[in-house]
Amino acid sequence: MKTMRQTKNLANGWQFHYGNLPTPNKLVRKAHSLGGMTSALPNEGKRLPVSTSGEYFLKLIAQGDVQQGLQNLAGTDLSTQLDGDWEPVSIPHDWKKDLPYVQNPALLMSGSKENGTAYYRLAFELTSDPDTERITLHFDGVMGLSDVWLNGTYLGHNNSGYTAFDFDITEMANYDAEGPNILLVRVDTTAGAEGWWYEGAGLYRKVWLEKLPAVHLNADDAYIYTQTLNGQNADLGIELSVTNERSQPVSSTPKVQFNNQTITFESQSIQPGETAHFKTTSHQTDVTPWTPENPHNIQATFIAGDDQVTKHFGIHTFAYTTAGFFLNGKPYVLKGVCEHQDFAGVGVALDQDIINYKVKLLKEMGVNALRSSHHFAAPELLNACDQYGILVIDENRILESTPWRLADLKKMVRRQRMHSSIAFWSLGNEELIGSTELGGRILKRLARLIKQYDHEHLTVSAELLNPEGKIDENYLENVDILGVNYPEADVMGDGALKIHANFPQQPIMSTESGSYFQTRGIYRDNAEQCQANSFGSDYSMVMPGKRKPGEPGVGGTARPEKVIQFAQQHPEFGGVFLWTAFDYNGEPSPFGWPGISSQFGILDLCGFPKDYYYYFQAHWTDKPMIHVMPHWNREGLEIAADGTVAVRIFSNAPTVELFINGVSQGQQQVKDCQMNWQVTYQPGELRAVALEHDQVVAETIEQTADSAVKVVVSVRYHGQQDTLYALQAVDQNDVPVPTSDQFVTLHADGAILGWGNGNPADISVHHADELQLFNGKALIIAPKETTLMATLSK
Repeated sequence: MKTMRQTKNLANGWQFHYGNLPTPNKLVRKAHSLGGMTSALPNEGKRLPVSTSGEYFLKLIAQGDVQQGLQNLAGTDLSTQLDGDWEPVSIPHDWKKDLPYVQNPALLMSGSKENGTAYYRLAFELTSDPDTERITLHFDGVMGLSDVWLNGTYLGHNNSGYTAFDFDITEMANYDAEGPNILLVRVDTTAGAEGWWYEGAGLYRKVWLEKLPAVHLNADDAYIYTQTLNGQNADLGIELSVTNERSQPVSSTPKVQFNNQTITFESQSIQPGETAHFKTTSHQTDVTPWTPENPHNIQATFIAGDDQVTKHFGIHTFAYTTAGFFLNGKPYVLKGVCEHQDFAGVGVALDQDIINYKVKLLKEMGVNALRSSHHFAAPELLNACDQYGILVIDENRILESTPWRLADLKKMVRRQRMHSSIAFWSLGNEELIGSTELGGRILKRLARLIKQYDHEHLTVSAELLNPEGKIDENYLENVDILGVNYPEADVMGDGALKIHANFPQQPIMSTESGSYFQTRGIYRDNAEQCQANSFGSDYSMVMPGKRKPGEPGVGGTARPEKVIQFAQQHPEFGGVFLWTAFDYNGEPSPFGWPGISSQFGILDLCGFPKDYYYYFQAHWTDKPMIHVMPHWNREGLEIAADGTVAVRIFSNAPTVELFINGVSQGQQQVKDCQMNWQVTYQPGELRAVALEHDQVVAETIEQTADSAVKVVVSVRYHGQQDTLYALQAVDQNDVPVPTSDQFVTLHADGAILGWGNGNPADISVHHADELQLFNGKALIIAPKETTLMATLSK
């Protein structure tokens, strides 16, 4: 079936200018007459279509000079030109990632980069289409306060960088011989931030056009949800709406198709300019429920006349009781992570390929849940979680009930509610007004709004804890689940357990845990280089300088072992959401400058696993595995006065055995997926084997390496648009060199989108042909058509 709905991605052809320019006016004296950068320049076409009568009038008031008449009457800017400071860019784009790092304590938490103002400008053409009635311009996300102009007129403003927004441009667009359409976007990050972490700046998510027929579906109203699920039988609710933009009434009989079925709604007559809403139910048999282990997505096509909208959904139910979380009626342990949205080399401008790469790494670790911290999830993230199977806590940015925040929440709930992966809506995170009367009123308003538009998912609020466990009883009534952050942490005392004891009927969830410091490949603290010992840092989350073991916050808010132990002892808390999956820019605790990124990640900014990735993998996966730490080069190891060094093994096997240069150091029965040795250091080979019934089921080897002589380039992920390459320094025997910090020269036959190395104190700007390895590794992101080689720099 042909559909008149069409979309066009506006990814290419943009011009970008960083820095202040004279801000175009927002009010005009005559329609479409702003001129300047908001309209076509002399080499692009007509600035303003002026009628014959209009030209006559302008000549009358300006002695025959039409241009002077425009300036006199409308104040049209006729002098602005694009200068050499404009550069071509593609979307998504984060302009802040290319700025230099600055040593400013006020910017440390947000990534040590200055705020600023920038402009994006695009010229695009449209062809008139008799079947198209409406054209909408969509922005999936612009980081910073944004203002938008089109063809000499001001379209509007958007506040939040985490909310999609759109404009109907049907009448104001130019078609065919009328000339190009000129789109101008001003982005300003100087007027405040939404988050305390690195947020990036600019058009960092997709910008696109949508053409709709005169009688069309409203995509956000197209909705299928599970009402009941009993074994392989399910009852579904189905909703949609149809708008009539014609000048006469129409009769609409919409339908939806999925699983080789067609469900037809009762016909309705729709008056001109009106919208009709349709609802029905459907009983389904022999269904396959969606789970993280079997993410069965169903394609549904909504049809109304010549229009259709295609979405995917999963059949599932969610419940949360005082016993914990239930998926499809069965107890289910959440093995979750929290995640900010930036990545090495691209800032916050992640496309679908980069997000798929990140999500696949989490699945390999055994993750089955993700909390989008602390904002609405990107469409690409939800797509990946739908596909690969990860449950999502989709988080509202902030606990506010201002009109524009409520409008944002309504928009995002309606737009995202049908994603298979969403299980929870979080209403806020660690708000200072949480558990107050003011906070309670706002929480109630937000929860009511969500329930009005979402009939399937649960609500939770991630709250600050206090050691006394004090919380307002009335506050708890506003959400399905009370979320608590760091219930296992010593610095929080027994606050979570006291709440649970005082309110035994209140479902309670652990929404954030861990915050453990570790630097990939580092096995002793180095405050000067902002490096944290992966065995456990002596630096504290809450106290300055090196501390003694057992002092508050040493090594992070809570060690991974304590997180797992608490979750096992208290299943009523549902599981865990580790802070965080990946390192992220900003929040360089426990260090200051030149630290520019966090070290809480289980993987670094490039997606290279740190050692404790394998601790969680041992707990959360069944395939036999084993990992040994540290590397086996004397440089970088913490060797005791007696010549011994700590060795730690993570495995899910019953027994492990350690060898040094072929000599057994003994077997150990596995407890908590972790075993520890103190052995005499000898260069050579460190080998660990996992045993089950005296058979080797997994093994791993660390070898002492000589100096690096070359760099091996391998494909780490090959996507639809991008290829992610891993660089690894090796010695003359091709043994990886885990301590190499040498510089590498890149040789590429095409563009390079970005690179990173995972160094939390690398303050170089990542867009050169030469880069520095960190502990032997780096990551390159390039378009898939680019071929890459690398050599050690001389």
